[in-house]
Amino acid sequence: MQLRYETGLTGEEYVRAEAWRDARLERCPNHPHGGCSVASHGTYARKTLAGARVPRWYCRESHTTISLLADCLAARLPGTLDDLEAVVVAAESAKSQEDAANEVRCPSDDDAIELTGALRWLRRRVVSSTMLLPASSA
Repeated sequence: MQLRYETGLTGEEYVRAEAWRDARLERCPNHPHGGCSVASHGTYARKTLAGARVPRWYCRESHTTISLLADCLAARLPGTLDDLEAVVVAAESAKSQEDAANEVRCPSDDDAIELTGALRWLRRRVVSSTMLLPASSA
């Protein structure tokens, strides 16, 4: 289970401050009235946003790990919310999804990716953001 850890920090600030060390789980979400043995279960590293760690706890009674994901990090995707927003803005402003994919996921020597893969990568982020964020009212 993943819960939001409200920090108000950017990804870089979160890493620099090692803010995961200050995270506290006030109560187990599975047992809001108490009565369980929820305990710290260490941290795990994020692959993207070098140096970022996510604190977690374990509830023995419900056999559940609970992670507190900093509000600057994207859930279910690598990187930060700022990274995700940049991809969505590029997709919205480009003439085509192919142009956007080439702009934000430009192949380099060490990360060769074909257009089909880049489009899949782009669409996954655009769809994720539209499912997570409320539509703006015009």
